[in-house]
Amino acid sequence: MSVALLLEMAASDPDRLGVVSDDQRLTVGELGALADGGAGVIAESGAGSVVYVGTGGLMLPLLIFASARAGRPFTPLNYRLSGEALAELIGRLPDPLVVFDADYGNVVAGLGAGAVESQAFVAAAATAEPVAEFPDPDDVAVVLFTSGTTSRPKAVELSHNNLTSYVTGTVEFASAEPGDAALICVPPYHIAGVGAALSNLYAGRKMVYLRKFDAKEWLRLAAAEAVTSATVVPTMLDRIISELQADPTPLPALRTLAYGGSKVGL
Repeated sequence: MSVALLLEMAASDPDRLGVVSDDQRLTVGELGALADGGAGVIAESGAGSVVYVGTGGLMLPLLIFASARAGRPFTPLNYRLSGEALAELIGRLPDPLVVFDADYGNVVAGLGAGAVESQAFVAAAATAEPVAEFPDPDDVAVVLFTSGTTSRPKAVELSHNNLTSYVTGTVEFASAEPGDAALICVPPYHIAGVGAALSNLYAGRKMVYLRKFDAKEWLRLAAAEAVTSATVVPTMLDRIISELQADPTPLPALRTLAYGGSKVGL
């Protein structure tokens, strides 16, 4: 089963709001159309793989599905790395097209690979000739690099089957309640970011992205978008609690707050 099929299935309810990211609000149908156009941009570029350097938001699900529909592996990289470190990783990927957020243009410049700024990619995808392929399930869908804290970063290849088996084995299709919304603030280059994009779309939850964590903005979004579930790490939770103590904010819709990374301090 291809990753692209997950979006195809979710698009059976095309008018459902699928992604909220900054000032962008896309239905699942609009995300699907943009992914088809994005696949056209990728195919036209002649790239053998797609790389992303940025903070995520809409760009993460868009590039996951556009890459899948173009039949190219997708690699989100740690935007905190130096230009030298990024160049080393990008150099290990086949004929990469690098999509980057504007804030990282200086880092990406001179990497010796084809590159396009994120919003320029979105604009091109909106008008490109659509492409909608369904790759072999055993083909590589996503490549993630380990941190490399003790040795050279290793490339972890995840096939379409790896990812779709995980999603379909842990999430029931369209199982979310009509008003369910997930607040996502994990990095795009982490498996949790990729998993959140696939699982929430498949379950039928609105995905609300916070690209750069800020406790005040997290609380504002959680209240404004009636967020029902979220995942945080220890430092995030500490800051959220501190902000709530300073300025209590009702979150009546929030039902589930997942916490990971260390034990909860009491």
